[in-house]
Amino acid sequence: MVISIQQPVKIQIAAAITALFIGVLVYLLDRQPESVYFMSSWMAFGDNINPFFGSIVDQLPTFVHVYAFILLTMAVVSPTRNYALPVCLFWFIIESLFELAQITVIAQWIAEQVPEWFHGIPFLENTAAYFIRGTFDVLDLCSIAAGTLAAYLTIVISTQRISNHG
Repeated sequence: MVISIQQPVKIQIAAAITALFIGVLVYLLDRQPESVYFMSSWMAFGDNINPFFGSIVDQLPTFVHVYAFILLTMAVVSPTRNYALPVCLFWFIIESLFELAQITVIAQWIAEQVPEWFHGIPFLENTAAYFIRGTFDVLDLCSIAAGTLAAYLTIVISTQRISNHG
C-alpha cells in the first residue's frame, strides 16, 4: 500500500488547528478580556477564579503556539522529516526569545524602542504592551520545550508510515 505524501500534511494541519482551537478556548474561558488583544468583554466566559483548564492555564498558550507554528511550517515547507529538526529549533528559539524578552529590564528597553508609526496599526500597536504586560516565567520556557518536542514527535509519527511504505 502506497501512502500519499499529502497524508502527513493533513495530519499536521489537523493537529495544528486542533491545538490552536484549544488555545482560543484558553483565552475565551480563562483569560480576562482586558489582558487579551482584540478580545471584547462580551467574548469572555471565564471568571479567572476557577480556570477551566486548571493549573496548566498559564503555560498552555506557549505550548500551543510553538506546537502549531512548527506543524504549520512543516506542512508548507516539507511534510517529511527532512526539515523537522531545523524548523523545530527555529520556532523553539523564536518562542524562547519572546519569553525572555518579557523579563522586566528587557521588556522596558524593547518598549522604548518601538517606533511611533506602530501606533494605530493593528497588531503592531500592541508591541510595547505585549512586552510590558507580559510576565517572564520559567515554566513557559518548559512548555515551549514540551511543545517543540510534541511537534517533533507528531512529525515523526505522521511521516513514519511514508518511510515504512515509501
